[in-house]
Amino acid sequence: MFFENWMSYINDETAITRLAIPATHNSCTMGMNFLGRCQNDSVLNQYNHGIRKFGVFLNYTKGKVRAAHSVVSGIPGDEIFRDFGEIIRNHDDFLILNVRSYPDQKIGPYTYKCLCEPERIDELIEKYLEPEKYAFTNTDNLKNLTVGDIRKSGKRFIINNERCDYKFSRDFKLKEPWDPKVFGYKPEKFTAVCLDYLRNEESDGFLTLQTQLTPGPGTENGITKWPKSLEKLMIPYFPKILENLANEPALVEKVNIISGDFMTDTQSKINGILALNLLKGAVKEEMKKEYAEAIGFEK
Repeated sequence: MFFENWMSYINDETAITRLAIPATHNSCTMGMNFLGRCQNDSVLNQYNHGIRKFGVFLNYTKGKVRAAHSVVSGIPGDEIFRDFGEIIRNHDDFLILNVRSYPDQKIGPYTYKCLCEPERIDELIEKYLEPEKYAFTNTDNLKNLTVGDIRKSGKRFIINNERCDYKFSRDFKLKEPWDPKVFGYKPEKFTAVCLDYLRNEESDGFLTLQTQLTPGPGTENGITKWPKSLEKLMIPYFPKILENLANEPALVEKVNIISGDFMTDTQSKINGILALNLLKGAVKEEMKKEYAEAIGFEK
């Protein structure tokens, strides 16, 4: 039960842009072929493992809104938003949903356009998520917005969209730094430099540290490896990223969202992220022991 409500252990005074939040990259890619799949679990199962920020990227194809990763399409949007609706109705922890059509993809001389009219996505949001009741839309003073503020509001999710394409979406200044060269490094080299994003980036809202390796032409990983094979190479290095982060108090204070591929394949990745909230002093004093035991944290 701990992972279904771990936010209940967090102090009201903690700013949500300061909280360490486990996230999934390309969250809705369960069931896609190996080219596009970055997660093996539904968003409902991801939630039950402790994930609270989701990248929901969509396309309209085969007569339905579907999950998208580049040119690969996946499960229907109805299935995705139905799961989010179940989470929202049955749990109090809040969600960060980064929702958008997948960006156009240039493949050689061709541009593949992912076309998903905002009205289609609004229909799914209103059908499944009860946004009038549960969508948090106040973007005033994000840096000082606390977990307690969210609780008092009775809201349970945020829909982030830079262009505010959807009726209940807002621009929550969610930064996700990414560079094809850096994310194309071999794991050891990537581990050595990825924390530079936290050192060098500033945000008035949410800041994401992404940890997934990415294939690409001209990169060290090339184009012959795909998300799952790259993740197998990266798994042994993930604890080192968190160790390096924990050894720099300024980064512990600054870190917010940490995302990656296949996050629920091993609970240890999520546990390591949640442990940062103990180092931040974000956990309620009377619940620290229980929180630490649940994630196997030892000083």
